[in-house]
This record gives sequence, structure tokens and C-alpha cells, in this order.
Amino acid sequence: MHCFRWYIYKITQKSDSFCKLFQKMVLEPKFVDYGSIHPTPDGHTHQVHHGVSGPRSALLSPLDDEDVTANASAGPKMTQGDLYQRQPLLPNPKNGDHWAQHTHGTTGSEYYVDEEDEIMDKGSNRNGDIIIDIPASREEPRFPQERWKTLLAFVIMCFNFILTLTSLSLVHDKVPDRKVYGPLPDVFLLNVPAYDWALDVSEYIIIFCVNSCMITMIFHKHRFIVFRRIFLIMSLLYMYRAITMYVTVLPLSSTTYVCSPTSNDTSPSLIMKRVLHLMSGFGLSVNGKHTYCGDFIYSGHTVVLVFSYLVISEYTPKKFFLLRIVHWLYWILGLIGVIMLQLSHGHYTVDVIIAYYVTTRIFWIYHTLANNANLKQFSSNNLLSRTWWFALFLYFEGNVGGPIPRQFDWPLPWPRRWHSKGNRAS
Repeated sequence: MHCFRWYIYKITQKSDSFCKLFQKMVLEPKFVDYGSIHPTPDGHTHQVHHGVSGPRSALLSPLDDEDVTANASAGPKMTQGDLYQRQPLLPNPKNGDHWAQHTHGTTGSEYYVDEEDEIMDKGSNRNGDIIIDIPASREEPRFPQERWKTLLAFVIMCFNFILTLTSLSLVHDKVPDRKVYGPLPDVFLLNVPAYDWALDVSEYIIIFCVNSCMITMIFHKHRFIVFRRIFLIMSLLYMYRAITMYVTVLPLSSTTYVCSPTSNDTSPSLIMKRVLHLMSGFGLSVNGKHTYCGDFIYSGHTVVLVFSYLVISEYTPKKFFLLRIVHWLYWILGLIGVIMLQLSHGHYTVDVIIAYYVTTRIFWIYHTLANNANLKQFSSNNLLSRTWWFALFLYFEGNVGGPIPRQFDWPLPWPRRWHSKGNRAS
């Protein structure tokens, strides 16, 4: 009878231990401390299991508390490598971490931390989800149209064009009389006879180059930016020309060019009539509207011819053979136009040289600034920012994000099937 009672007592004790084990397996968190390695006085290391253990530690350890104490003291010696092999990959507990708070007497320094684990832990949360920082997309396009800026640039160009015609209207009455003052010594004019028809040829070439260039830019994908640049550069060229022709008046270079009679009383109404007369003919003499003389330094014809070639060369593709032929065609037409201008004795040679230099320098400086973002700021190392029109340049080009791609598309909203086929990369 006594043995039967002792047997019932043992069964009850084992049942209580099994219930405690089941509660630990269900209620304990997923990630817990499996123990750590502590050195002993004899130089060896052994594993110490903490009071709170997870399912795996409960299964690995004996069920009775007495056996746990005996195992901890008399069990086989465990090396640090064995512990790493038995433990799964665990996240590095940090201060304030949820799972770290459930361990007793355990700190982050007791965990083995790998460099790769640290890198992964920075980009992940406690649930193991990796968080990737994706940069926000641009809210503004890289090449905004800004049509109202293009319209403003057109107004500025018209103002400077009228300023140039006003300067010519004033200079016309100050030109020295050709009967008293002959043409200035010029190497080309002194050695080549004058051909009046050559001026008409030069202006017909100008009409072709300008019209074809404008049509080509209409089909450019970023047409509003291109036209804005054309208007601004032409504004600078017109303004400089208005100043140079007014401050220095040269004698007539041609002895046969027909000029309107001068007036001793230059009134504002007379100046306005002359300006309107010149505007009706777009400053050309081929239509009989350009009958006022004195616009020498520098040559407006050369400016237009050179500028047309520069625009075509900059904004049209270069890798196609046919388009390279077009570039060469514009260059040849510009050269022929300048030669025809000189054959007609319409300008001095110095006018042509200065016009070429000023046009190319302004065009290249402007596009160098526009194509380099690090130059779009005032700096002591950016000497190009010392130009007086740099602030105006920043206003019109501040939102443009780099060189303009050489692409074309259909400018009209219809037919839509042409829009998908219109883009062509440079």
C-alpha cells in the first residue's frame, strides 16, 4: 500500500512538470536567450542557461530543477563554436528591443554580431522585413516648357530689334557724305570690284536659312526651350549692334548703294516712320524697304547666316549621314552668303569679322552655361558668371536640367498616331 501511494505521487509530480513545459512552449516568445558562454577560473568555458527559456531550451534541459543544477556543474564542457552551431540566426537585440526585455541578465554584448548582420539589421525591422529607401520621383520635369518665359524672351527680342532699327534711323542722318568722304581703305574692297546683284543673292540665302531653321525648330521636342534661347541670344546681338553702329559712324562702303535722303530735323515722328518702314521689310533691301544707310559695325547679315548654322548644328542629330550633309550645307550657304555680301561691298571686312566673333562667342558661352549645372551659380571660380546678363540667364535657364536632347516630335495635337513615331534620339 505504501508503494502504491509513492507511485501515485511520482505520476502527479511528472504531470505538473509536463503542464509547466506545455505552458512554456505556448506562452514563451519566439526569440529568447539560449544562454551564453562564461569563462571559468580554470580557463575553460561553459554554458549557463537563464531562468527564462524557450521551447528549445526546455527540450534540451532536464525536466527537474535538481537535474538542471547537476547538469550545469557536471555536464560536458561546451565550446563557443558548439554554441554558435546550436543557436539559430538571431537578430541583434538593441536597447529597447521587445525581445531583449524578456531576457534576464542578458545584454547585447553577449550576442555574437556579424558585420553583415549589422548591415541587414539597419535596413530591417523586428519582424524581418527589409525596408528599402526609394528616392522620391521628380515632381518637376527635367526640361519644363515654361511657355510664358518663351513669350517674355520673344518680347525682349522684339524690343532690341526695334532698338536696332531706331539706332539706324538716327545714324542715317549722321553718315558722311559720299561725295566728300570715300570708302575707308579695305583690303578686300580695294582689290575686288563691286557687284550689286551679289547683295540680293546673300539676302535670298538668308531668307532660306532662317525659314528652314525656324521650321526645323518647330518640330523639335523641346521647341519652347530652343526658341527661348534663340530669342535671348538674338536680343543680345541686336542690342550690341544698336550700340556699336551708333557710337561710331563710318563712311559708306559702297559707291552705288541707293540711300534715302537725309534730314536736318530728326523728329520723333520721323524716326517712328523710318522704324515702321524698316520693320515692314524685316531689315532687308531685296524688297526695297532697306534704304537707310550707316549700319556697318557689325554686319547684321553675317550675324543671321552664322547664327542659323550654329542653331542647326547644335539642335539636330549628328550621327545620321544625311543630317551631317545638312550641317555642311548650312555651313557652305553661310560662307557663300558672306562672300556675296562682300562682293556687293555692302560691308567692310572688319564688320564681317566682328560679327562672326561676337555671334559665336555669345552662342558658345550661353550654351556652355546652359549645359553645365555647376556653372549656373555665382562663384569666384566661375568667371563666366561675371557677364552682365548672367542673372537674366539664370532666370530663363534655371529649371533646365542639362543639355537638350536632339529629339523631334509632331507639334500639333492631331493626328495622334504621329506622336508615337515622332521621337528620334541624337
